[in-house]
Amino acid sequence: MNILKDLLGEVSQDEFLEKHFTRLPYANTGGAKKYSQLLDWKVVEKVLQAKKSVLRIVQDGKVIKDYVDLDFAQAKNHHYQGHTLLLRFAEKSHSALKNLADDFARGFHTEVDIQLYCTPGGHNAFGWHYDVEEVFILQTLGCKEYTIRPNSVHPNPLISSIPKDLGYEKEKSPMEVKVRLEAGDWLYIPSGWWHVARTQAESMHISVGLMPSSAVDIAGFLPRYLAHNSFWRTRMPIHKEFSNPQEEIEFYQVAMAKLGKDLEKQISSPEFIRDFLAYKKGSQQ
Repeated sequence: MNILKDLLGEVSQDEFLEKHFTRLPYANTGGAKKYSQLLDWKVVEKVLQAKKSVLRIVQDGKVIKDYVDLDFAQAKNHHYQGHTLLLRFAEKSHSALKNLADDFARGFHTEVDIQLYCTPGGHNAFGWHYDVEEVFILQTLGCKEYTIRPNSVHPNPLISSIPKDLGYEKEKSPMEVKVRLEAGDWLYIPSGWWHVARTQAESMHISVGLMPSSAVDIAGFLPRYLAHNSFWRTRMPIHKEFSNPQEEIEFYQVAMAKLGKDLEKQISSPEFIRDFLAYKKGSQQ
């Protein structure tokens, strides 16, 4: 994780990973100066010309145009109107951004999505929201002030679990963190944490989104692993006639208890852990 080491400076990676990653926000003043050249209008023009990324036009919490195909002049015209240009999967269109994504992907063994935000002064892209990704924000131009809050409404979100209504109005946590980012600064926001950004001056920033494994991923890997175990290939007698529904439930209670006991043994074994890690690392290549 060479880039993370650069961003942290004198702070050790172990300290950041143990105290902050997936747990608490973290900000570093000036730590991203080395990467400020990765986003300017020339980069935006190059990404748009490649037509391999996705352009979204948003303004103050509203989507103006989604997944739209515009040239650079058309996109800049939207920016003049107070709209934020949001480019998803920018790593597909620019070699330096791909290097940034690849370094994070190797270090964290996870998928990475690079998003570029170009926001006019006095506006913001979205209102209060949270992300399923672990997000690293590298400010390259201007100034933004972030307000961040923990999420007690829907913690540890997954793509498959996000409700249509995020429910920010239900949040009761008293904790609130404010971070002001200027060019060269960076911020980490854990997945699920509420945040909103207010642009103080015309702003550009790079958002690096990571999707580390969750417990659901482990559950998803189990069928391919357990299929090699004869005990787990045992058929369940769904065809059997039971004298009454309670007898059938009791039978499965005994069977499930045996499966649960063996499952605990299987997923804590070195063999399972090695196979799961190899599977995750292989899927990122």
